[in-house]
Amino acid sequence: MTIKDIARETQYSIASIHCALNGKPGVSEEARQYIRETAQRMGYRPNSVAVSLKRKAVKIAVAFPGPTADNRYYYTGAWKGVRDYIGGMKDFNIQLIEAPYYEDSGNDQHDELIDLLENYQIDGLITVGYMDMRGKISLQRFTQKHIPMVLVGNDQPQSGRICCVQPNYDVIGRVLAELMLGRVPADRAILISAGDMMIPSHYLIVEGFENYLKEKRAERVVYKVHDSENGNEESFEKLLRLLQQKEDIGGCFSANTRGSVRLGRAIEQSGKAGSIVAVGSDLFLENIEFLKNGVFSNLFLKNPYAQSYMAAKYLTEYLLREQKPVSEIVYVGSEIIFQSSLPMYEGEQGGLNGLLL
Repeated sequence: MTIKDIARETQYSIASIHCALNGKPGVSEEARQYIRETAQRMGYRPNSVAVSLKRKAVKIAVAFPGPTADNRYYYTGAWKGVRDYIGGMKDFNIQLIEAPYYEDSGNDQHDELIDLLENYQIDGLITVGYMDMRGKISLQRFTQKHIPMVLVGNDQPQSGRICCVQPNYDVIGRVLAELMLGRVPADRAILISAGDMMIPSHYLIVEGFENYLKEKRAERVVYKVHDSENGNEESFEKLLRLLQQKEDIGGCFSANTRGSVRLGRAIEQSGKAGSIVAVGSDLFLENIEFLKNGVFSNLFLKNPYAQSYMAAKYLTEYLLREQKPVSEIVYVGSEIIFQSSLPMYEGEQGGLNGLLL
C-alpha cells in the first residue's frame, strides 16, 4: 500500500496525501481526517527506513554500571543486549551513547546522568531503576526536559518513565520455594543468600519465597544472610559459618548475582558440594563452573540480556512511532538452567545470543 493508492482512492493529489499523513499544512482539517481514515482502512504503513534516512539521528543514551569487578556478573549481559538491539537498527539512523558508571571510583549513576544532560543532545534514556536519592533527582531533570526514559531491573513509578522492563521477582521467589520444597526433606533447613535488604530485586524474591511457604503451610527453618555493609568477605564468612555449623541445612539459593558467587565459594569450602540442593543466580563464567562441578544443582537466570534488549526496543518504538508498550511494567521471563541444558546457553549459537563470548 502506497501514497499513490491512497490518492487514487480519495481523489486527492499525492502532495495533499503527503501533507495530511505527515501533519503538514496545505490541506483542510476535513480533508486531513478523511485521508487519514482512508489510509488506516486501507492498511497503509509508512516506510520507516525511508523516513529515518531523511531525519537527524535519534540518540539513545544508556547508563548502566560498567561491566567490571562484581558488576561484570550481571551487566555484561545487559550491555550486550542493548548493543545488539541498537546494532540491528542501523537503517533507522539510531545512535547509541554509552555512559557506564563505576561507583567504586566515585563516578556514580547521578554523575553520568547529569553529564548526559549537560553535554549531549539525547532523545531517550535507558538506565537502571534502582538508585539513591541523587539518582532520583537526576531522573526528574530528564522528565522536565521531556526526554523519554525506560528503566531496567527495578522500577521508579513516579519518575515519568515510559515503562520498566524487569523479571517478576515474586514469581521467581515462589518458583525457588516450590523447587526447594520438592527436593529438600521436610526436616531440613534452607539457607538464603538474601542480598541487599534495600534493593527490591533482592528482597522481593525473598518475600515471594516466604509467602509461598506460608500459603503451603510448609514449616521450614530458614537462615538468611544479607549483604554486609563491611564488605563481601563478611557475608561470605557468615555463609561459610552457617554451612559448617548448621547440620540441618539441606538446601540453599542466592537471591542476587554477587551473593551467588559467595554462596558457591562457601559451599565448596564447607565440603557440602553435591550433598545439598543449591541454586545460583544468573549465568556467568564462575556460576557455569559451579554448575558443571556440582556445587550448584541449578542456576536461575533473570536474563539481563533480554531485559536491556527489550528496553531498547520499547524506547526505540516510542521515539520512532510514538508507540507505547501495553503495560508500564513489562516482565521478562526467567529460566531454570540444569547441567544438561547448559550447552543451550553457551557459545555463539546459544540461547543468550553469544552472551558468554
